[in-house]
Amino acid sequence: MVEFCSEGFDVTVQVPFRVRLFQLSDSASIASESVLVLVAHHISADGLSMAPLARDVMVAYTAREGGQSPSWVPLPVQYADFTLWQSMVLGSADDPHSLLHDQLAYWLRALADMPAQLELPSDRPRPQVASGIGATVSFEVQAELHSRIKEFAHDHDATAFMVVHAALAVLLARLSGSNDVAIGAPTAGRGDAALDDLVGMFVNTLVLRTAIRSDDSFIDVVSQVRSADLEAFEHSDVPFERLVEALDPERSQGRHPLVQIALFFQNYSRGSFELPGLTVEGFDTGAASAKFDLQATFTESPDEAGGLAVELLYAIDLFDEPTVVTVGERLIGFLDAAISRPEIAVGDVELLAPHEIERVLHEWNATGHPASAVGELLLDGFDRQVAETPDAVALVFEDQSLTFAQFAARVDSVARRLVDDGVGPGALVGLAMRRSIELVVGMYAALKSGAAYVPVDPDQPEERNDYILETASPLMVLSTSDDEFNTRTGVPVVHIDHIEPSVGPSSFPRAAAADLAYVLFTSGSTGRPKGVAVEHRAIVNQMAWMAHQYELNESDVYLQKTATTFDVSLWGFFLPLRTGGRLIVAPPGAQRDVDVVADLIARHRVTVTDFVPSMLTVFAESAAAESIESLEHLFVIGEALPARTIAACRAVSNALVHNLYGPTEAAVSVTYRDVSEDADGAHGPVSIGGPEWNTSVYVLDARLRPVPAGTPGELYLSGVQLARGYVSRPDLSADRFVANPFSGGASAVGGARMYRTGDLVRWSPENDGRIEYIGRTDFQVKFRGQRIELGEIETALIRSAAVIQAVVVVSDTALGESLAAYLVPVVGLSIDVAAVKSELSEVLPAYMVPVAFVVLDALPLNAAGKLDRRALPDPVFAAKEFRAPSTPVEEIVARVFGDVLGVGRVGVDDDFFALGGNSLVATQVASRLGVELGASVPVRALFEASSVGALAARMESHVGGVQRAPLVPQERPESIPLSLA
Repeated sequence: MVEFCSEGFDVTVQVPFRVRLFQLSDSASIASESVLVLVAHHISADGLSMAPLARDVMVAYTAREGGQSPSWVPLPVQYADFTLWQSMVLGSADDPHSLLHDQLAYWLRALADMPAQLELPSDRPRPQVASGIGATVSFEVQAELHSRIKEFAHDHDATAFMVVHAALAVLLARLSGSNDVAIGAPTAGRGDAALDDLVGMFVNTLVLRTAIRSDDSFIDVVSQVRSADLEAFEHSDVPFERLVEALDPERSQGRHPLVQIALFFQNYSRGSFELPGLTVEGFDTGAASAKFDLQATFTESPDEAGGLAVELLYAIDLFDEPTVVTVGERLIGFLDAAISRPEIAVGDVELLAPHEIERVLHEWNATGHPASAVGELLLDGFDRQVAETPDAVALVFEDQSLTFAQFAARVDSVARRLVDDGVGPGALVGLAMRRSIELVVGMYAALKSGAAYVPVDPDQPEERNDYILETASPLMVLSTSDDEFNTRTGVPVVHIDHIEPSVGPSSFPRAAAADLAYVLFTSGSTGRPKGVAVEHRAIVNQMAWMAHQYELNESDVYLQKTATTFDVSLWGFFLPLRTGGRLIVAPPGAQRDVDVVADLIARHRVTVTDFVPSMLTVFAESAAAESIESLEHLFVIGEALPARTIAACRAVSNALVHNLYGPTEAAVSVTYRDVSEDADGAHGPVSIGGPEWNTSVYVLDARLRPVPAGTPGELYLSGVQLARGYVSRPDLSADRFVANPFSGGASAVGGARMYRTGDLVRWSPENDGRIEYIGRTDFQVKFRGQRIELGEIETALIRSAAVIQAVVVVSDTALGESLAAYLVPVVGLSIDVAAVKSELSEVLPAYMVPVAFVVLDALPLNAAGKLDRRALPDPVFAAKEFRAPSTPVEEIVARVFGDVLGVGRVGVDDDFFALGGNSLVATQVASRLGVELGASVPVRALFEASSVGALAARMESHVGGVQRAPLVPQERPESIPLSLA
């Protein structure tokens, strides 16, 4: 039966209706049981057709059972009459006075710039081609809540449907992270009573679009929904298929066009089905077809007691049953809460159940740990190690090495000079040195004197360095004669290599744990760097956790190659000397040369080092396995880590790969995960894990409310590792460091403040406490009316077998903005741009497929080894090798391409998008071609056949025969046209 119900129709050769009687038992000893199955294609019948169809079957069976022919009451009209009437009423879209023209104009305005897709948290990625297989979850809305829904609707001049629609729209907005929500809703399409007893497809789908503002009350949302719904129903004559044709959205076989969520609200019963001499009841075959991602059907009980039966039909391509059950629970919970307190902002209605709140706020943040002794400072671990292993080698730079005792003596000599010059707790000391032993000595000496250090890069522009010194106001700058550092600020520069060794007391002014340990200046949105001030207790927590988590000890050798101006450098400078290991200081510039890095690892038997993903990708592709066999731990931080990079690492090294996350404002890293095995079967960036010691992480919406697992939100951090703020920028500090509304809960590690990271993340849908990085909130751009995440395109690009790295940017061209992709090939492979573009077109809508593709040997990196977007070369939107048009239609298409796109010479093989075209310009081209060719040219044709030759070939078969004749009233012909319903 399931197979019979699920089998499709070929409506070109089959009647769209089939019937079969299944005999379940025919034994004489038991009552005979049969199942009568009637399967109708949706073009032949709708839901309201079931009642007259059932009556017709009852009349027929009763008559046949009595030995007579059925005698049905003649109907006043047939479906053919409806199709002719519909054509007459709608008129032609080309007629400015027609109903169809007016209503299409309304829909084009109402749905302009609507997102192509609403992404709900799902259990699986959307497939390229939807299977259409569905399953259902059913539950009840109790009579008491149903009564309140109807009462609320009455009080606000709305209907129960509108109230449920408003609640569903808000829920979808909050689950998807989008404030632009479109829901499909059916209209019966039986406006005339004469149609009530007809079997046929009259239902039309309306697109109900709602802009959800989280600070609106539920009363406001219902009012907005009421107005929008009424307008939509007033313009409900346009068939959905005609609307899709007119809007020409980006099409995908993986989703329903325009809307992926549907809401059905029924207040009718199926009626009785009785046959003489038989006991008849409904039979559930279990077959379900999912036209939408999710379809919610609310059926009002005919009983006086009331109540609503709810069925959620979902696509099993995307969802598992527990996920859909949770969606249903959230919807009913939201309805209950919103109607109880309709005046509060819809963004403040709690979606999460109490146990979920406890989990995301406290259970997953249960990180409290006595990381260190009370009042411990950054150098205390080093001092203990000096006492324990004074003769062990502590530091190596090129051909120089120092034991712990020798290094400590040099640090003390410089620290005495600093103290003599007035340096002490609360002071700042600048460091303007390239990597060297002197740099590490100066860094430790500044801390030993009780001060905090402020690194400046001698190779950076003088203006930038002067701004840093003016803002931080250090008492002095430590440098060397070789570094030739100069400043116009008047801050004295002391050459550390000129300070004579000294012997004296080893006691120095002691800072407090709440005093600053360092100030690092990072890029600011204003173009001026901002100074992040970090206290001892913050960085001590980080160092204690790292040493414990990764069991670092005296056998470890750490290669320090990260610039001093970046906080990741602190791992290398302080971890090995805290744990008794050895610090290898890479020469200046080594971080950009993977061969030098590999040589240092081999020569010094390095066991631990750190990378940003961009550099690690290049390193893993070029390093020889035998040269890096000593590696045991790779700390990766600073950018999203692709699974493919992990795979490349594992191919040449057995080192464990640790993905860590953290901004400068939170003492290096705050979340972690061992991702060594995450390369298997994974695509795109991998998880950044969960929180470290004494750290809380929150995924919040715009109103600082926790979001459900799987829902995108902004990442907020709290705990001991938060920076004090920004030096001399109280305004910026107040904007980024905000009050923590969750600090009073069961988790005591939260602290009174939170840091707003600007990173878009989500809790893993698997509810395991892992965080998945999505991208920067400021890398989410609105492009061609669609809000897109550039990282999504980059993730799709690196799925190509030949692509190891990818970056996508929005590039300004003479024709407006276009997407450009920069690709780096896997070593030994070449990138076929056409193939990559084709692969991309299969998984992304056309508006997200870059126009220009630039293949690079390597991505440009900045001093920290991170991607330098400003150094990317300008993309070139160029034509291919010229092949002249050879037919009249090719000549017309080429000329129109050239005129609209501003290209001097266009050949047969030139692609509309490769020349700089986009979806906006496509409408101009389609219009021009329509005039030139005397034919209707749909915009979609440009996306499906975008080269001159391909488009011309398509048009040559239609020229002169594609103009649609206007629909006018006419006498009923022998051949009846198809309905548009």
